[in-house]
Amino acid sequence: MKKTNRLQVLSFLALMLGIAVFATSCKKTETPTPDAPTVTAPSNNEVQVSNAADISFTVSVPGGFSSASSVAVGGTSTIKSQPAAGSTTGTVVITFTADANSGSASVTLTVADNNQKSNNATAAINKTSLPVTPTKDVYASADGIGSVTWSSDTIYILRGFIFVNDGQTLTIEPGTVIKGQPGQGAGASALIVARGGKIMAQGTASAPIIMTGLADDLNGSVPEDAVQTWGGLIILGKATTNNNAEGGVKSIEGISETETRGLYGGTNDNDNSGVLEYVSVRHGGSVIGADNEINGISLGAVGSATLIDHVEVFANFDDGIEFFGGAPKLTNIVITYAGDDGLDEDEGFHGTIQNALVWKKAEYNKSSDPRGSEDDGGVGANEPEKPFATVKMANITLYNEGTNTNLDALSKQTFYMRDGWAGSFYNSIFYGFDGPIDMERRTDKINSVDNKSASCYDQWLSVADGGYGNLKIENNIIYTNGTTTNDSTGFANMFVLSDESDAAKEWAVEQYLMAHNVIADPGFGTGTDKFTPSSAEVTANLATGLSIFGLEDRGYKGAIDPNGTPFFANWSLTWSIINQ
Repeated sequence: MKKTNRLQVLSFLALMLGIAVFATSCKKTETPTPDAPTVTAPSNNEVQVSNAADISFTVSVPGGFSSASSVAVGGTSTIKSQPAAGSTTGTVVITFTADANSGSASVTLTVADNNQKSNNATAAINKTSLPVTPTKDVYASADGIGSVTWSSDTIYILRGFIFVNDGQTLTIEPGTVIKGQPGQGAGASALIVARGGKIMAQGTASAPIIMTGLADDLNGSVPEDAVQTWGGLIILGKATTNNNAEGGVKSIEGISETETRGLYGGTNDNDNSGVLEYVSVRHGGSVIGADNEINGISLGAVGSATLIDHVEVFANFDDGIEFFGGAPKLTNIVITYAGDDGLDEDEGFHGTIQNALVWKKAEYNKSSDPRGSEDDGGVGANEPEKPFATVKMANITLYNEGTNTNLDALSKQTFYMRDGWAGSFYNSIFYGFDGPIDMERRTDKINSVDNKSASCYDQWLSVADGGYGNLKIENNIIYTNGTTTNDSTGFANMFVLSDESDAAKEWAVEQYLMAHNVIADPGFGTGTDKFTPSSAEVTANLATGLSIFGLEDRGYKGAIDPNGTPFFANWSLTWSIINQ
């Protein structure tokens, strides 16, 4: 028995030894769990208040990269780039946007791996104040400013009516800021280029030239609809007008008639007043006297050799841009929140406008008759006289939001043609106004040469029917005055023949409009696509051959290319507003 028990004990011990060996063998094949991620924050991070900077963190993720998240103090943060899923090393780049307060800030990055292990690190950030740009006061002088250059390292403060006299040239570098002092009447400020003077204001998309009021710090110190913080920009030339009763020369609106440097007009339609390119004119419209306000930009008899391209007028008390005769050629224009008219044409204006956006907001209107465009031919005795106001316009967007319930429909027209205006709209979009397209008819305005009636109706009427055949409204999208049906009823609702009405003549114009235009929703978007149309009508039934007018065939209707970036993107205040 003892021998048997001994054998049993030995067998048991052998069995236990085998189990232990097996267990040890199995244990050796297990894979250890990788270490948690490590995150290394960069040092010496600095960003100016209200600006953005990229913060780069280095990460090591033995367990394979799974996700990253960030938390900011003193600003906001977004992850710009990160390693691919499963990566064991890499960089996480975080864009930090500082708030408006200088001082300390931070960004904390947390990284997780595929095993639910995580780690974090915090980057300390110093928010510094924006550099202070020196200012220079510019005072009114009978000698003008001379031929000078204004540079972007200085802010220029206009102290009164600042003239660029005949023979002088003001050159303005890209990125330069010009501010006008506040005031009304004689205390107002404005920049005025006299006949024979030149302004060479050539900004860029990345460094536009800004003209605004003294109170504007360009960082939200004035409301977006603020007006009359200064006067505006006035450019005067030697091109022709139809101010025949005044001998072709007249004093510009907004300047005392005793100031001879405020005269405009002449005989040279190719006159050159310089360059306006990537220029933003903001918050103007000082009042000089009763019914005498300064427009955002006033162009008095400016000639066709003047370059005006990529120009913005933002929040002006009176009109956005007003034309007093002349033959300038404008391209890529944006007019936002004009208190009166977006475009105001007068005194035989016979230039061209292409790609122009007018954005009206009813709550920001200031006048008793705010219109998308007020299209006048002349003043007083000059209304029926030549040169007629034969401006050619293409790719115009007149866009309105809201309604002024205190005004009747004929005080807030989409556009108003009167006083012998003889211009043309092609490939354009008229949207959202609660007033009609209005054409004036008069029989008491007789041209002294032809002895014919020369009202807007007569400018539209064909030569064969006794008219002039100048005025054209063709290949446009119309969605205004509450009209939505593309039929006779729709065109009757959106059009009116005013002053001397005549049902048969009004019907004839409506039939013409229906044959050459369409009533349709252009399909505008939201945000950055606010003014970008999407309807198939935008690229259908286009007017072509516009080169005979000095215009281009753009391949779309309205101011904004439906397949491109808006021309006012990244440099205008309008772009910033719709991106909010």
